[in-house]
Amino acid sequence: MNLADRKSLTGPLLVVALFLLTAATLRYAQDFFIPLVLAGLLSFLLSPLVRRLERWRLGRVGAVLVTTALAFVLIGGLAYLVTSQFLDLAGSLPKYRNNLIARVSALKTGENNPLRLAVQTIGDVTAAMNKPEDATPAVAEKNRPMRVEVIPPADGSIQMLMGVLWPVVEPLGNTAVVIVIVIFMLLAGADLRDRLIHLVGHGRVRVTTQAFDEAGHRISRYLLAQLLVNASFGLAIGVGLYFIGIPNAVFWGLLALALRFLPYIGPWLAAAFPIALSIAAFESWNQPLLTIGLFVVCELVSNNVIEPWLYGTSTEISPLAVIVSALFWTWLWGGVGLVLATPLTVCLAVAGKYLPALSFLDLLMGDKPSISPGDRLYQRLLAQNEDEASDIIEQHTREHTAPAAFDEAVLPALRSIEDDFRAGVLSDTARTDAFQILRQILADLAVPPAESLTTTTPILCIPASHEGDELAALMLAQMLAASGVTATVLSSKLLASESVEQAVALAPAIVCISSLPPVSTIAARALCKRLRDRLPSARIIIGLWQPDDDEFATRRERLTKAGATETLPDLRRAAADIAAFANCTLPPGTDIPTPAPEAP
Repeated sequence: MNLADRKSLTGPLLVVALFLLTAATLRYAQDFFIPLVLAGLLSFLLSPLVRRLERWRLGRVGAVLVTTALAFVLIGGLAYLVTSQFLDLAGSLPKYRNNLIARVSALKTGENNPLRLAVQTIGDVTAAMNKPEDATPAVAEKNRPMRVEVIPPADGSIQMLMGVLWPVVEPLGNTAVVIVIVIFMLLAGADLRDRLIHLVGHGRVRVTTQAFDEAGHRISRYLLAQLLVNASFGLAIGVGLYFIGIPNAVFWGLLALALRFLPYIGPWLAAAFPIALSIAAFESWNQPLLTIGLFVVCELVSNNVIEPWLYGTSTEISPLAVIVSALFWTWLWGGVGLVLATPLTVCLAVAGKYLPALSFLDLLMGDKPSISPGDRLYQRLLAQNEDEASDIIEQHTREHTAPAAFDEAVLPALRSIEDDFRAGVLSDTARTDAFQILRQILADLAVPPAESLTTTTPILCIPASHEGDELAALMLAQMLAASGVTATVLSSKLLASESVEQAVALAPAIVCISSLPPVSTIAARALCKRLRDRLPSARIIIGLWQPDDDEFATRRERLTKAGATETLPDLRRAAADIAAFANCTLPPGTDIPTPAPEAP
């Protein structure tokens, strides 16, 4: 294995090793990291209120104290309300015992009742599995296990007490730690952010600052939106259950609010308890059915109306990344990890966006397309899949416009074809096949011209060199036809002298030379000089189909010296210029302002 191969393997192996080390650290040190992460998320949620109170001249300390007091008083009040409602529910459960027994008995009546048969079958199988093997009484007595009883020592009362109290003391202690950390994080504010930027930046202060600001903004917006969504869901559930007649509707509404922070499973866990209670508390099936319908309707409205409206692009991560992150963080930290999965994934996606070493995270988790439309179209053309290539162009046309599809998908694909052909990567046969597929797609997309606006101004489109230039000219002609401007496109198989002679014979007012850089640029310049000599009064436009950058500016300057009236980088601007000169306007949706026509 040579040195280059070793280096190519070192990078991925190092990333995998760091990932495993980080996951192991987070899993086995979760008692340390979970309070820090919870405190950080709470500080993100409370920071906007702190900044608002600071603007009211309360000062940093006063704003932090007021904010934390309000937040934890609200949390404490909700906890007290939930506890009181739960105790009331527990006290009223015995009243539903007889009704529940009657429902179970009704389900078990009948010899051929499926529920009765299923329970009986499970009981028989369990009894058969637990039945001891045949043995004589003496042997059975001999093999009977000896009973052993462990008597705790006299001084074990403290351990017993700790075993009873620790499940209560531990959450309270963690809550206190989180509160203290939140207060200090809010007090530190900008100073803590500056320290982290200085620690992580390492000379990339601007990029690191942008990353921290974007992560904070997106997480704060997401948490606030999620709180509003869950609160509206819990309120609707509580009010609905109250009118249905379900006992302790306030408790179930608060439980729905809290459980909905658990992605995917939370709403259905919240629905299971009131549905079971409705079955136990009422003799009729109306209340259980209404309860089920309430949860289904609220979940549908929340998922399809409220969440898209409030969330928008708050997380900017893909749905698959949300699911995978939920599984990963649940495995890592349990239920707390499931609640924290989305905010933590947002942080990782932002880090991948701004840190080159972690760019793969933004690619894997971000909601933006991982491949451009032009590259996707080029792939389908190489695979000679005409249907999928046509689907890409049609989809881009539906989502944007036909001119946008030509500029953002077809032209980049044409440039990629020419680049790979000139580099020797693409064979002449593959290149010809790709051009043929594109020609057929463009023919299928052609629309009848707007005859009511058809102009008599003669317009000629000339490919500078090869078939790719001709396809670009055909797209330009289609765009002009949609606006009522008729253009003639010459074949790329003609020699330059033949194209010039046909142009002189037609005597067009506008000549557009279609050129895909870099190879066609020289041919376009030479053709422009010859056309300017033979057609001195014609308006010569060169479509130099490439990004409008410094390289384009240099080439435009050279083409202007060769006699070009105007050099334009994309089809939309070229079509707008030609249509304006021909006293026409493009159809709505081109997003390109029409320039004023030149004076005659």
